Amino acid sequence: MKIRSLSCAVALACAANIACAQQSSVETITVTGSRLPVSLDKLAASVSVLTEEDIQAAGATQLTDLLRGMPGVSLSQSGSPGSLTELRLRGSETNHLLVLIDGVIVNDLSQGGLVDFAHLTADNIARVELLRGAQSALWGSGAVSGVLSITTKAGSESNDNTSLSAGIGNASTYRASVSTQQSLDNLSVSLYANHFNTDGDNVSRSGGEDDGYRNTTAGFGLNWQATASNTFMAGARMVDYRNDYDASDFTTGLPADADNVTDGDQLTSYLQWNLAIAELGYTSELKAQYHKDDNDNLTSGFDAGGTTGERKQLNWTQFITTDVAQFAIGTELLRREFEQRGPSDWGDPNYRGDDSTSSIFAELTGLGTDELTTQFSVRYDDNDRFEKAWSYRAGAHYALSRQVNVFASISQAVKTPNFTELYGYYPAQFIGNPDLKPEQSREFEVGLQSQFSRQLSADFSVFTTRLENEITSVWDSASGLSSVANASQDSRRDGFEASLQWVADTWQFTAHYSYLDATSGDGADQAVELRRPNHTGSVTYRHSLAVQGLSVYIKADYTGVRQDIFYPPTSFSGEVVSLDPYWLTSINVNYDWNQQWQFGVRVDNALSEDYEDIIGYRGAQRRFLVHTSYRF
Repeated sequence: MKIRSLSCAVALACAANIACAQQSSVETITVTGSRLPVSLDKLAASVSVLTEEDIQAAGATQLTDLLRGMPGVSLSQSGSPGSLTELRLRGSETNHLLVLIDGVIVNDLSQGGLVDFAHLTADNIARVELLRGAQSALWGSGAVSGVLSITTKAGSESNDNTSLSAGIGNASTYRASVSTQQSLDNLSVSLYANHFNTDGDNVSRSGGEDDGYRNTTAGFGLNWQATASNTFMAGARMVDYRNDYDASDFTTGLPADADNVTDGDQLTSYLQWNLAIAELGYTSELKAQYHKDDNDNLTSGFDAGGTTGERKQLNWTQFITTDVAQFAIGTELLRREFEQRGPSDWGDPNYRGDDSTSSIFAELTGLGTDELTTQFSVRYDDNDRFEKAWSYRAGAHYALSRQVNVFASISQAVKTPNFTELYGYYPAQFIGNPDLKPEQSREFEVGLQSQFSRQLSADFSVFTTRLENEITSVWDSASGLSSVANASQDSRRDGFEASLQWVADTWQFTAHYSYLDATSGDGADQAVELRRPNHTGSVTYRHSLAVQGLSVYIKADYTGVRQDIFYPPTSFSGEVVSLDPYWLTSINVNYDWNQQWQFGVRVDNALSEDYEDIIGYRGAQRRFLVHTSYRF
């Protein structure tokens, strides 16, 4: 770490103890930090939780409005709602974060294994859990920087209820949603649907064309308690979206107005059978899950190609609970399939690829004393394309007192190359490298959690990560095109996160600060990783006002200076540029008229900040949304 930056960061953290709400007294069980039921106050890891109450108070339309400013999170969005939105956690690549929706992995194989957060709306989400740190031992390839678990209302447990909501705002923006959860005897059914549409903003620095977006999402969940020992579950989620996007102007090297459109569909589904024998402390879970991403692109009405990615997974896990500890052991079969298609103007872009992985994994938690809790997990992956790989994680959580806890963990995670890196992409300006090796990450983390009183709590964690075989861009002299290769030197990600939460009778203050030093190479070859700010943070204030039923939510997110790369039209080499820091402020005012009706106003980018997350792409402009909801 650079001494000046680190000392400045420590001073800020100690002065403000900037933080984000980590957990509530009700939500105490982690769903990502362990396959076993472990309470958050005993987990040897850093985790942040947003409850349904937090989500409703924010009134946000996009999930990214909730995630921005969380510990370790940096976002890169190429314009207004609907444009490509990537999340980097603790300085890792965007495809190093594993994302689950109702327990199903939804990383997009058609886009290199990342998740485009532009298509994740906040409606009908009941809980968000962000686990930071390498987690491949639990969740497999791709969980290098952490796991984000999203629980929809179809995947949550709640009493029978039905709700309707609607909103309208500037830029011809409107949204609507409906959800219902009903039970009959041993069967419970959950359904939800929501729609979002906006004319958007002008993304490019010049021109006047707005880039619009629409999104329709629907899902359901079933839970049938067939017998005292047998439970069957099923669920599905469908997303249909369409977004406008700009082209590159070859005279400036920057985005320019264009008639470009992407039509996309997503399907996520699962079937699950649980067998529980309480007297033996034994549970068996058999789960089949499927995820598909499909998108097609049009430029000026002509076919510009498309991709389809499918992930088919079968998991069988056995759980054993004893007086001493809890055990989990399981096996997993995974098949990934990828298809690219398009016209043959730049060579033949049409191809298909696939691979399969068989895995076994085990977890042990609970060994220790009343003050000491330990967690161990290990995983073995056998991929038919790459070398066999091991992942592991070991952690310990110790209660120094009733107010102060400490934890430490060490872990190793892997990420297999994606199909784009192996085969290239269309148009033929990039060639793949079939000889790539999987990336491997090792991380060490220590943390402190303090609960000074029922009202005041604070957390602090420090981490250091080394990434081997990082897949980086290179210039292929034989073809004159760009390609990828495994780096010969390690990449480093070092940093810390500080957090604070202060809760009173009528108000709540939460804040966070994160410092990151992410570099690749060593010595004269060392370079700062792009689009990774050294400093990020946020402050959130919620207050129930004197007028009964009236509340206000104010959130300010800070993104520091970060570097990006610009390719001038007269040069084949990139030019590293710095992007200015910025604050994004959002405000939501709610009024609960009675137990059924709620009214509110949400303002995004309330201070009308001009900013860019990616060079040349203007950030979302100020927008207003008036919204109402009805529950019965």
